[in-house]
Amino acid sequence: MRSRLLVVFAAVCFATTGTSQELGPDNLSPLGVATMRTIIGAAFLIVVAAVMRTKQSRTEYKPVAPWLWFAAGLGMALFAAAFFAGVRSTGIAIGTVFALASAPLFTGVISVIIQKVRPTRQWLIATVVAIIGMSILVLAGNDAQLNVGGIGLALLAGFGYALFAVASKYLVASGMPGEQSMARVFVIAAVMLAPSLFFVDLEWLTQPSGIVLVVWLGVVSVGLAYWAYATGLRTLAPSETTMLTLVEPVVATVLGAVILDHQPTAWAWFGIVVVIGALAYESRTSQKNVRH
Repeated sequence: MRSRLLVVFAAVCFATTGTSQELGPDNLSPLGVATMRTIIGAAFLIVVAAVMRTKQSRTEYKPVAPWLWFAAGLGMALFAAAFFAGVRSTGIAIGTVFALASAPLFTGVISVIIQKVRPTRQWLIATVVAIIGMSILVLAGNDAQLNVGGIGLALLAGFGYALFAVASKYLVASGMPGEQSMARVFVIAAVMLAPSLFFVDLEWLTQPSGIVLVVWLGVVSVGLAYWAYATGLRTLAPSETTMLTLVEPVVATVLGAVILDHQPTAWAWFGIVVVIGALAYESRTSQKNVRH
């Protein structure tokens, strides 16, 4: 039960990212938010990894090819930058669902190309149903700014996360503790995103709400969330953790509707339910786990 609660806690932390950004300064830069979140999260994970290392016996793990670390870091950097921009453009409910629903679909495609793994019938059914659900979302619309650019950014975020997920499978297989591997991945992502701070307006960081925003996102939606997820993953089956993380799009949609009054239409709610149902079906019939 403790492990299940940790994974659910991680999913709830992930779900606060879009709403937190909307509650921040009006003049914030989505790319600046993504970069600062990643930097603070990386620093927090380094501390967590150091503390955990002192409490655990030293473990040996297999060496990992450098390109896998690069791919995982690139995927996370791409996900962070595109996700915040996409949510800003097209709304929390739509942006979150498109990003999270497309991630397992992209993961399946990448697995076919790289690992030569043929998709199962269950995965194909889930893919078709998820696409139908996302199509309903696009056609239904809502009072948020639904636009092609925002949807494209959300899909790009899904691809970035899929790249991160596939590479992370190899990192975990090396035997390295989850908190250590996540700390390294986020450091790489932070290094990739850091140069963008020279090209974005950071005036919003001088405001108290801006500082609270990036600290919350870095410590809670990255540091605590990834530590909790990695800890819970130790004793749970992949299919169960995937099912538990479906709490995220539900919580994100509810937060957007209740706190920000981003009210999807009835058809948009139906589309969200269809997408979540497709992911639930896929997670119950597959042992593959796509990490957030």
